[in-house]
Amino acid sequence: MNILQLLKSSEKTALIQGAKRISYSKLLDSGLRFGNSLREKTIGKGSHILIFVPLSIELYKAMIGAWSIGAVPIFIDFSRGAKFVNDSIERLKPDLIVCDKVTEVLRRAYTKIRKIDMLLVSVNKVGIDNAVSTENESADAIEQVDPDYPAIMTFTSGTTGVPKVAVRTHGFLINQYNVLTKHMDFDENHIDLGTLPVFTLASMAANMTTLLPDKSYASKINAERLALKMEHEGVTRAICSPALMENLLKYSTLTSLKCAYLGGGPVYPGLLKKINKDVDVHIVYGSTEAEPIASIRWADAAEEEKDKIAHGFGLLVGYVVPEIECKIGEQNEILVTGDTVLKGYLDGIGDKENKIREGNKIWHKTGDAGHIDEKGRLWLLGRAGQAIHDEHGTLYQFCIECILDTHYGIRGAVFASEEGRIIVIEKRTGINSEDILCELRPLHIAEVIEVRKLPMDKRHRAKIDYEKLEKQLLK
Repeated sequence: MNILQLLKSSEKTALIQGAKRISYSKLLDSGLRFGNSLREKTIGKGSHILIFVPLSIELYKAMIGAWSIGAVPIFIDFSRGAKFVNDSIERLKPDLIVCDKVTEVLRRAYTKIRKIDMLLVSVNKVGIDNAVSTENESADAIEQVDPDYPAIMTFTSGTTGVPKVAVRTHGFLINQYNVLTKHMDFDENHIDLGTLPVFTLASMAANMTTLLPDKSYASKINAERLALKMEHEGVTRAICSPALMENLLKYSTLTSLKCAYLGGGPVYPGLLKKINKDVDVHIVYGSTEAEPIASIRWADAAEEEKDKIAHGFGLLVGYVVPEIECKIGEQNEILVTGDTVLKGYLDGIGDKENKIREGNKIWHKTGDAGHIDEKGRLWLLGRAGQAIHDEHGTLYQFCIECILDTHYGIRGAVFASEEGRIIVIEKRTGINSEDILCELRPLHIAEVIEVRKLPMDKRHRAKIDYEKLEKQLLK
């Protein structure tokens, strides 16, 4: 079954972006016609297509076109730098690259991409619902594929230095959609905020209308413009990173919002207090390889549990979804297995570091440390490999970050140094590093260092980039 068969052709608006609006019928027709354009490039079933287009209507048009002919879209995180991009290209050697008018120019910065044949994807600036397709031929039927046929290939960094490839099949994505609808509100009457591409696919399968942020070629979304657009369009549901929600709330109270699902990074109580009390807020924990793993409705968290968070017990992410199994492995690392957990990476590259085989089960190592409480709920402690192990015991990042968030409203990173444990915070007016040092002495903190800005991950801007911060400190 092709994942495209989940999408229903109708005159209902599917996607909104800036001045552009497109119905499901027009999006599907435009995508299928783009598939015909791909065929003219001798692209078909089994072909690999690198899609170099930011989150946009054009992105989904390109994906629909690729899937319709049985081609496999490839996605690379271009924020990881030219070497990672060129190494990724060398691994899979895509048959074609799909660009828009801007990325057509940007691709020249990457030596490996310049040699790949290219096809432009575009949509009209305004009035797209009434626009006539630019492709000449009529749309052909959708290519049928087996459930285990690849639907999306995503490059991620590997510990060996060789980019590893997460392969999500048509069957995997369909199964994931079915699980997501059991644990999240996918009422088709919602107007959704879509910032996470795979979740937006699920929203489209549920026949929802989705607002996309303005097309951006940088990692940061214009939160002010997006907040105003959300109010204008009456967005009722949002799935986004905690960092984006934090920025949106600087410009709007988001009065039309009814429910929000926050994930992609640690969600701290300080942010949750800022969200309108009428919004039904959920925390969702998952990853590329396993989505979702656990979730909790924040209103269901008891005061004693919020107090535990404030005192460094970790971050509560709720009950593990029943469709997967979860256990705690070595160094308190969270391990998961199940039908919505990827069993391995392309060609086995990355399996040794990230998978554990026990009998007929393959467990995925999330890289996150955690524990399961007496009620069977999962708590996050931080990245297992970044924990501090010394003569005082073990200290995890989230334990420190929870305390700093609750008592000072700031973020901070914890490191081990020759002098002992140190905390790095951003300089803030009214924040005294000596007060922090005094309060955290029971955790054997030797020093508090202030920096102008903490580097954050480029994908969601929700996690402190420890590797980059450590390099800054060593300069």
